[in-house]
Amino acid sequence: MSSLSPRRYRAIDRLTKLLGLVLLTVALVPGTLHGPLKIACGLLGLALGVATVFVEPDTDAED
Repeated sequence: MSSLSPRRYRAIDRLTKLLGLVLLTVALVPGTLHGPLKIACGLLGLALGVATVFVEPDTDAED
């Protein structure tokens, strides 16, 4: 597994969660996207939202 400094982990975690939320919102709002693009956008948002689950903050690094 990969590890990051706690500060970098928080920044990446917040960024991926925010981007995932935006993509899911765009995919769920009626009239914004249609067809396969809507599904792809939703799946990409989901993947980005859980991307940091597989990364651990390095507990030995200083903030």
